[in-house]
Amino acid sequence: MRRLVTALLCLAALLSCAKPGDASSPAGSAEGSSWGTYQADVTAVRVSDDPRSLVLTLALLGDADGCSRDPRITYFVEENNRIYANVVQDSRLSGVVGACPTHTSGEVTLTAPGPIDGRIVVLNQEPWKRDGENYRRCDPTFGCDPMPADHCARAWIDVAVRGIDVSRHSVGSPEGCDGTWLVMTVPFDPVPCGAEARPGCNPSVNVRRYFLRWAGQQGWATIASSTEAGCGRVLTVQPAFPRKLCADLPRP
Repeated sequence: MRRLVTALLCLAALLSCAKPGDASSPAGSAEGSSWGTYQADVTAVRVSDDPRSLVLTLALLGDADGCSRDPRITYFVEENNRIYANVVQDSRLSGVVGACPTHTSGEVTLTAPGPIDGRIVVLNQEPWKRDGENYRRCDPTFGCDPMPADHCARAWIDVAVRGIDVSRHSVGSPEGCDGTWLVMTVPFDPVPCGAEARPGCNPSVNVRRYFLRWAGQQGWATIASSTEAGCGRVLTVQPAFPRKLCADLPRP
């Protein structure tokens, strides 16, 4: 009995020394206590003396110890005459709101097994193309190559179709174009039943006629659409649209 009482007294003494909050939390569970890997934004690319290498300028998380360390190249792949790579950094505070409000400049070197030879370099899924001693970021809409001077060229037509709410499989068919005004038909979905028609699916294709005006660097801008023959309602919306481009057109 005396031993039991003594044990109970010792247990009570131990419990009385414990204070709220003394329990230890698992290592790394607190926000900002562990390092993670995040994308590093590329702001510039230039050639180097080594034909196998490029120097990348980065915008790294900054303004506090723990915002960024070890910027580096990961996932390096050469495919279809292009170089693909990801540029990353480690950060302990990236997930802490307001901890890294600014950016600091940094550099990393991308090195290929052989000469780069002016190939397009895709960094963090964004393509860059050589322009003299530097590389320029390709336009997200127009790509890496200069657009043709002829506004009626297929490249401009394809860009215009991408700006219309239709299937990604849709292709525009120009019916009239003078460089300032364009009329074309575009199917809403050229394969409405899929590559292999489903039982019971009606493979009819809805086609509209689109009237567009050249808008400068943005390319073609839609001003009206119609399913009627001729010019439809475009002359009401834009009286300057030339009748000769649409007056004799059948229903799309």
